Amino acid sequence: MISTKVPLENSNTVSSIVSLLVRFPEISSLWSHPTDGTLRLTYIVARRLAKPEQRELAVILDDHVRAFVALEGRDVNAINVRCETDQAVTFIHCTRDSASFTREELLLQIGVLSARYGDALVKNPVEEQDEESAALEDEQVEHAIDAMRDPDQKRSLVGYRDERRVMVYFVKNRKAKAPARR
Repeated sequence: MISTKVPLENSNTVSSIVSLLVRFPEISSLWSHPTDGTLRLTYIVARRLAKPEQRELAVILDDHVRAFVALEGRDVNAINVRCETDQAVTFIHCTRDSASFTREELLLQIGVLSARYGDALVKNPVEEQDEESAALEDEQVEHAIDAMRDPDQKRSLVGYRDERRVMVYFVKNRKAKAPARR
């Protein structure tokens, strides 16, 4: 039995992050920033993307998300796609406003990345499940995204997958630097 001590204000958000990371093995990490109303999803491609390919990917994801959200009659308040490379991998960070983010958009992002990178898109191992369990997880995902929109949430969280484990941490809010005295 795992015992956790989570402040009540954040228990739904912790569960939300866990639900999303368990259901979608393509997501490497997920940041929830309730103070500015954003989410950051990170995906990993098991190869280094050149700068032109990174820029092209950012435009493709931006275009797809904006078109999808517009078809649903909503506006995108924030989208930012940036890539960070290491010697053998590329981290794709997609920051979205939580107000217009949906499960369907998440499926779109994963679909675009899977179609573009195939087996190079890193997926964490998942356990086999029956249709009933998958349907229950899909329902939990809907609740998870709604919980991350809760205006009462005050603390930022980060969750990431490590093989078959999901780790969630509270992140300290950074204080703005005071201007230097002259």
